Amino acid sequence: MDTDKLKEFMISHVEKVVLAVVIGVSGFMIWSGLQKEDITKIHQPDSLVNEANQVKAAVDEDHNETILKTRRSNFDITEQIAKRRAPVDPGGYGIPKTWVPTPPSSGVKRQDPTIAAPRALRVEGVLCSMAYRSNTGEYALADLEPAEPVEKVEKKEIKPKKSRRASREMDMMEMMDQGGGDEYGMEMDMGMGMEMEMGEGTTSSGPTRKMDREHDFGMRPAPTKNLKTGKEQPPVPGVGWFIAGTAVVPYKEIYESYRMALSTADLYDPARRDRPMFRGYELQRADVTDKPADQLDDSDWIKRDGRMDVRADAVLIWSGFAPELVSSEYRVDSYLTMWIPPVLLDDYSSFALHPLIPMKTPAQLAAEEYERQQAEINPELSVDDIEFLDPDDSMGAGGGGYGGGDDYGDMGMDMMDEMGDDYGSGGGGGGYGRTVAIEENPVDYKLIRFYDFAIDPRKDDDAPKPGRKYVYRVRISVNDPNFPQNPALQPKGQSLARDVYDRYLKLAQQAEATKKRSYQRWSEWSQPSAPVSLPGREKYFVGPVTAPPTKPAKVGPRIVDYQAEPPKAKMVLSQFDLELRTFVPMLLDVTEGTVLSAKAEKTDVVDPITLEVKKLESPEIRSASTVIDIDGGGPMSIQTGDDMNAPGLMLLFDQNGGLRVHDETGDQELYRIKSFADERGE
Repeated sequence: MDTDKLKEFMISHVEKVVLAVVIGVSGFMIWSGLQKEDITKIHQPDSLVNEANQVKAAVDEDHNETILKTRRSNFDITEQIAKRRAPVDPGGYGIPKTWVPTPPSSGVKRQDPTIAAPRALRVEGVLCSMAYRSNTGEYALADLEPAEPVEKVEKKEIKPKKSRRASREMDMMEMMDQGGGDEYGMEMDMGMGMEMEMGEGTTSSGPTRKMDREHDFGMRPAPTKNLKTGKEQPPVPGVGWFIAGTAVVPYKEIYESYRMALSTADLYDPARRDRPMFRGYELQRADVTDKPADQLDDSDWIKRDGRMDVRADAVLIWSGFAPELVSSEYRVDSYLTMWIPPVLLDDYSSFALHPLIPMKTPAQLAAEEYERQQAEINPELSVDDIEFLDPDDSMGAGGGGYGGGDDYGDMGMDMMDEMGDDYGSGGGGGGYGRTVAIEENPVDYKLIRFYDFAIDPRKDDDAPKPGRKYVYRVRISVNDPNFPQNPALQPKGQSLARDVYDRYLKLAQQAEATKKRSYQRWSEWSQPSAPVSLPGREKYFVGPVTAPPTKPAKVGPRIVDYQAEPPKAKMVLSQFDLELRTFVPMLLDVTEGTVLSAKAEKTDVVDPITLEVKKLESPEIRSASTVIDIDGGGPMSIQTGDDMNAPGLMLLFDQNGGLRVHDETGDQELYRIKSFADERGE
C-alpha cells in the first residue's frame, strides 16, 4: 500500500481510530479500579466517629505543664526599665536646620573666664553632741535616773537706794496711774508675771526636771525614716568631734569675669551655660606639727573631702540637720555649702557663719540702704512711710533650736538622687533643666562650708588626730562653659579663641577615648589656713569671783593694799564623756593654784535628746589644767551703797600646755545654764 492510499485511509477512518483509543483507555481505568481493595474492609463509619471523638477529647485536655516550660519568657523587666531610663546620647538628635535664623557673627571669640580662688579661710575645732539615726533609740544616758530637785540658795535682800533716775521713773509711773494709765499698768503686770514664770532655768512635768528650751542653742532632733525601708529611726546622741571650716568664693568677681569673657562672643547663653555653675570643692590638709607651713610642698597635702563624704553622712547617718543661719542667696547647698550637722544643746554659729557673709538677706540690706538714703534726703521722713520687704519671703521660717533656715523637707531623697547621678543638677543657681534669670547685681560672696571628722562610722586612716596641728586649703570647680557637661551645649569650635580651641581639642580627644567628659574647671588653691587642732574634752565657765578684804600695809615708804587670802571663784568644769556622749558638768570652788580634777557623789547631766536632767552617780573628772591667777571681784565703788563688784578674770594653764583667759562677763550666760543657777535661785 503506497503512501497516498494510507493517508486517504486515515482521513476516511479517523473517527474509528479515536473511538478505539477512548475504548482502550476506559477499559484500562475500569481494570485499575477493579484492582483496588474494598474501603469498607479498612474504614467503618462507626470507628471513624469514635476516633474523631478521641482526638477532640485529647485536644480539650490541659497541656499547660507540657508547653509552659518551652514558652516561658526570659524577659527581665527591671533590666529593661533601667535600660529605657538611661539617658540617650543627645548628639544624634542635632537639628541641622532650624527655623530660627542664625544671627550674624560678632567676630569675637570665646575666652576662658578666670575662676578666682577661695578667700578668708577660717577653721575651728569642735567637740559636741550630735543627733544620729538609730534602730532602737536606746542610749546610755537615757537609762540614768532623773535628777533630784536642787536646793534653793537663800539670797540676802538688798535695799536699793533711790537714784535720781529711779526717782524720775517713779514720778512718771505715778503720772501714768493718775492720768488713766490702766492699760499700760496691765501690760506691765502681765509682763512681770511672764518674766516670773519664764525666769526659772528648768521646767518640770511632774517629778522630772527639764532644761528650759531657751537655754537650748542647738537643734531639736526628731525621728527620721530610713530612705530605703521607710522604717522609723529614733535619734540618739553621738560624738561630734571634727574640724569645721568656712571660706568665701568671690562670686561677683567670677560673675563679672564670665561677662567679660563670654557676653560679647557668639551664642552667649547665660541661662544654661555661660554663668558660674559650681560643681563642688576639694579640701586638702597638711600636718604642721613638726614642719612649718611655709615649708610645705605638694607631697605634704592629702585630700580630705570633696563634698561626697559629708553628703553620705548627712543622708545615712545624721538625724536631720541644724537650722540654717545663712540666707540662700549666699549659699550653694551641697556643692559648696555643706549642711550644718545636727548639733545638740551647743551654739553652732561660730563655725557655721563667716564674717564676710551678711546675716541679712540682700533685700533687707537694700531696704536699710534705701532708708538711710531717704533719711539723708528728707530727715523728717517717718519710718511708717517706708514699706519694707518681709524677710520671710527670702528666708523660710526657721526650725526649732536656733536661728532661721530653709525647709529641709524632702532633702534626703534629693541628695540620694544627686549622689546617684550628678548629671543635670544645678550647682550655682540652676542646672540644665531649668531657666534661670540673669543676675543684674550678684552678691559679693558665696559661702564654702566643710568638715573634717575625727570620728566617723567609716574607717578613715587619715582622720585628724588629737594633739596634732593642721592647716587646710580648698579649691572650687565650675562647669566649663567652653566644654560643658552637657554635650548638646558644646559651643562651636569656630567660636572659640585659639588657646581655648587647643584646650577643647585635647579634652574632646580624651572624652572620645575614655567615654567621660572632663567638664570641671578648677580654681587655684586658697591660701593655707591658720593652724588648728582638735579641741580637748574640757570646757571652762567662770562664775562669780570673791575678792578677800584688803588691808593697808606699809612696805618701805609706800602703803599698799594687802590681801591676807587669795581670791576665790566659782566655775563649771565640763568634760565630754565618750560613753554618755555629752558633756558632764561639775560646779567647783577654785582658787589660785587649784588643779581642775574633781570627784563628786553626784552631778546633774542634761539629756541632749529629751532635755531631761539626769543624775550621774560618782562622777570623776581628771585634768591637768590649773588655775594660775584670779582677779576682780572687788567692790566697784561707783556710788555709795551700791553692791556691785568688778567682773572676775581667770588665767588658766590648760592640759594642752596653753594659757587661756576667761572672764566672768563673757562666761556668765553659759555658767548660769551649766550650773542651774536660775533653778537654784542665784
